[in-house]
Amino acid sequence: MSSDSGTRLLAGASGVGFILAICGSNAMTPLLPGYMDRHGFGPAAAAVLFAMYFVAIIVILIISARGPLIRHSRKVLPIAFLTAIAGDLVEIAGAWIPLVLFPGRLMTGASVALSTGAAAAMMVAAKGEQGRAFIARGSLIGAGAGLMAAILIAVYLPWRLVTVYAIHAIVMAVCLGVLFAGLRAAPDLLAPGSDPMPVGDEEPAEVPSDRTCDIEIAADRSRSRDPGAFLIGALAWAIGALAVGAMPNAILATGASDSLLVAQCVGGACLLVSMIANLAGIGLRVLTALPSVGLLLMVGWSVAIAGLVTGHLGIIVLGTVIGGIGQAGGYRVALAYNTVGLSAIQQGRVASRFSAFAYAGAGVMVVFDGVAGQLGGTIGGAVTTAAVYAVIAVIAIGLVIRRSRRSAGSTKAAGTATLSGKGAPTQVGQSASPSQRSPSR
Repeated sequence: MSSDSGTRLLAGASGVGFILAICGSNAMTPLLPGYMDRHGFGPAAAAVLFAMYFVAIIVILIISARGPLIRHSRKVLPIAFLTAIAGDLVEIAGAWIPLVLFPGRLMTGASVALSTGAAAAMMVAAKGEQGRAFIARGSLIGAGAGLMAAILIAVYLPWRLVTVYAIHAIVMAVCLGVLFAGLRAAPDLLAPGSDPMPVGDEEPAEVPSDRTCDIEIAADRSRSRDPGAFLIGALAWAIGALAVGAMPNAILATGASDSLLVAQCVGGACLLVSMIANLAGIGLRVLTALPSVGLLLMVGWSVAIAGLVTGHLGIIVLGTVIGGIGQAGGYRVALAYNTVGLSAIQQGRVASRFSAFAYAGAGVMVVFDGVAGQLGGTIGGAVTTAAVYAVIAVIAIGLVIRRSRRSAGSTKAAGTATLSGKGAPTQVGQSASPSQRSPSR
């Protein structure tokens, strides 16, 4: 096998495996009502079970961002896939032994976390700028496709507490085999010591590329720690977690619908729309301003909760659709804003740091919603969570706008690094605010 063919095989296995790992994180989502019935879980216990994988994700991603883990991506990625398979097997046992569901969920989170940074580094090393925005795109595609597949399996196939995990374990095992073949066919890709940039450098002074994005991005050494972008990324991931981890249970509990399929699809519309919007270019050529997507996220979840309070499924769907569009733009733009121009290893590090924060925000919001629902009832808890979500969104938008005004002045003095894409090209030296920056392709 030629070197180019081996690189394509390894990149393909890495990318597909990462998407499948994300799919596995949503395998449990449509099963939560079943666990509540069989094992007697309350809203708080179900929320904690759903959010357990965030714990593993946060810890491992923080380690990846600060330690040498990303430099060993060739070893880490197979371990991630093996962990996903082991997690599936443990969660199968959870159909009869409820306590093992929690460590099983942790293992699922560990697989996602380990594959996030490793796959990001692998894709950039193999595809260059084309692979830079892969993690954002792959995360949204995996979340949407995984949820839809899990819902269909849980509703239409027998032994729903077992079948979805068994199918996921099988496809992950197949992907693992292809990954091993790719590693053997491309032995030099991301081999130790192959990253051309010292670990201590944040990014190059300039970002030369002829097809990265449609709007230029100023070279700003501090943007990998931009608080507004990090908050909007967390809000984008949190709305998806709330939509699939909290909304279906709330719909069933309030009697807005007594159908598991309807409840899951109403909440899952957020991730499905997010996936479609991402593929359609939201966050790449459309809605590339962080304040705009932050506003969509806030309005979307507020409308969804208004629908829950009034008992109108159509209003809930409208809210989740608006939120899904905001999620597609928010997560993608915020991630690319913090990672554009970085080397392969640094891409993995910053992507890990950003994802850790986003998953932390999602986990906190889901657990907060569960505890609020346990204390104040389903409606009271949902309204409280929506209010907190809106306040955080306002703060994030304010931080982004404030930083864009500061950056506008400094950009004029320092100059800009122009990135031209397939859309309308920008002029060298034309400044763009941080809130207008789009992700690389």
